Amino acid sequence: MRFFVPAGSIVDTDFVLRNPETVFQITKVLRKKIGEQIILLDNSGFEFPAEIEAISRKEIHLKILEKRENLAEPEIKINLFQALPNSIAKFEEILKHATEVGIANFFPIISERSELRKLRNPERLVKILTEATEQSERGRIPELAEPVKFGKIWDEPPAGLNLVADSFTREPLLKDFFSEIQEIATTNIFVGPEGGFSEKEILIARKFDAQTFSLGPRILRTETAGIAIASAIFFG
Repeated sequence: MRFFVPAGSIVDTDFVLRNPETVFQITKVLRKKIGEQIILLDNSGFEFPAEIEAISRKEIHLKILEKRENLAEPEIKINLFQALPNSIAKFEEILKHATEVGIANFFPIISERSELRKLRNPERLVKILTEATEQSERGRIPELAEPVKFGKIWDEPPAGLNLVADSFTREPLLKDFFSEIQEIATTNIFVGPEGGFSEKEILIARKFDAQTFSLGPRILRTETAGIAIASAIFFG
């Protein structure tokens, strides 16, 4: 089992775990015993296998066994610019599954057709990202930016290849960009809300050299589109 600890907190071979939720998970849910091992992560891209040396009600004393590079992070960096859907439950589903697939960072967009305009309870969203990262054995938790209106994004266009899913077009297809994605440092995927981006928004994106693409003849739900796109890039 893998557990994130604060960045920079692992400085020598002795480590004391005090986070109440994590201590409860390890001792009461997983029922780990002295002599058993877990893996700690500090969001640096490294992981630290550790052996349990002592357990109390509030603390777990660990011996760090080694520091090694996490090998589960994708070599391709994909950022998801996701228009807010009509419910927070859908957005949470996007965060969870897109993290598991390999998305590097999330940038929520407020588009013309977005019904959701704010993200409440950011602590819960970070927890979802953290748990999905642990479950998928990645080494870094994706960052979640503050929601931004679609038009404001282009005041300073994101660096890298900007690809916008366009429900009004049938070509080019996503696969037509695969070779370019493999060669460039960062790819930014834009996914619209229910009903897709408006024609006005598509024109704005094209004005700033973003390229539009089609997923083919089928229309995907907003909560599955980003996951399907990332999966096609990473595993296709």
